[in-house]
Amino acid sequence: MYKRLIIKGLALAALSLLLCSGECSKEQIGYTIPSPSAGTGTGGTSGGNGNGGGTGTGGGTGTGTGTETGTLCTDIGQKPIVLAYFTEYTEELPDVTRLTHINYAHGRFGNPKTGDGGIVITESKQAPLRQVVALKSQNPKLKVMLMIGGWGAHADGFSMMARDAAKRTAFCKAVKAHIDNYKLDGVDIDWEYPTQSADNETGCDPSDTRNFNLVLKELRETLGTGKIISFASSSSAKYVDWKTAMQYLDYVNVMTYDMGAAPNGHNSPLHKGVKFTHRSWDESVQAHVSGGVPKERMVMGVPFYGKAEKNPSEADKVFVDSKGKVGYSIKYKDIVPIVNEGKYMGVTVNRKLHRVWDAQSMVPYLADESGRNVLSYDDPDSVEAKGLYVKNGGLLGAMFWEYRGDTSGHDLLKSLVKALYGKDTVL
Repeated sequence: MYKRLIIKGLALAALSLLLCSGECSKEQIGYTIPSPSAGTGTGGTSGGNGNGGGTGTGGGTGTGTGTETGTLCTDIGQKPIVLAYFTEYTEELPDVTRLTHINYAHGRFGNPKTGDGGIVITESKQAPLRQVVALKSQNPKLKVMLMIGGWGAHADGFSMMARDAAKRTAFCKAVKAHIDNYKLDGVDIDWEYPTQSADNETGCDPSDTRNFNLVLKELRETLGTGKIISFASSSSAKYVDWKTAMQYLDYVNVMTYDMGAAPNGHNSPLHKGVKFTHRSWDESVQAHVSGGVPKERMVMGVPFYGKAEKNPSEADKVFVDSKGKVGYSIKYKDIVPIVNEGKYMGVTVNRKLHRVWDAQSMVPYLADESGRNVLSYDDPDSVEAKGLYVKNGGLLGAMFWEYRGDTSGHDLLKSLVKALYGKDTVL
């Protein structure tokens, strides 16, 4: 028995070296020989969100209340969820007294055009992944996951990996290796989006939706029921076969932002408005429910940034920095000086602006003297409304993109936590 395990371990190590092809760091070569008692059992079959109390040969756990036998994590962490996306660009460690979950970004394919080569993690120099995980000493209930993927070219590799059985297996093992190595609590898959080419950069195929389910199934089999698997979903709820995917996904991070932009929309409206009538949080929730995602397994997205006009005409350029760069996606911490001082990145804006509160959509925007929307954004008032929407609507929690977008005083995060918990921290 042990001889076979040693041979299997050597084979896996050889596979990791082959997949890396000289591009992997030592952190990527971390496959371990499984314990002889690592079985997870067959579990129960009744309804709920746990998984069964196994009858296999190993350490199966659970309450026997799983909707799908042995396919969901037994401990997704504290509720309601307050989840931060935390990127390599962040220059400080997060305040984990106000967070229950962190998705650390970015993990990407070593060979994005072919979907192999291992998973490469780009880390913040000031807040590397191990130091973020170590913050569990301050908040023992904190869950830290690795986020893989992103928008546009960041998602390159998923389609090519998902359509190839050998690459799917290698991907799942690479994810497990990182989780084991860094002592993480799971993984967040940010494939934007199956069957679609974001900004004409990402490889895609009509088979992506079906193949995504194959990835999720094997990923759950590889990670077991002790780790979280989540997915960052389009606010449209398109591109995924939810009824199948939710057998393996613990929850969905719904990207209820980028739904509109100035001058003709709101970035993240809570409700459909009168002035701007595009998709809202309400409609996104309903689209996911209709597709097969229970409300109690949705984590709703709050943007810590605003959206100005993309590619404005010369006459409509409002936010221009000292180097002549025009602002489009603007962090909240850079919006505050615009509102309070009329300055963007230290440069006085070229017109008088005033805040307008859309009482129907429950979000603000900045308008010029003609009433034209020049920047749609969220502030503490709209974030509070969204937190209360989550709390009162039976949703699992709220997430935000991204941690570094907030002010140094964490004004948006404080507002979100206060709405969800009725106090200043999650502890």
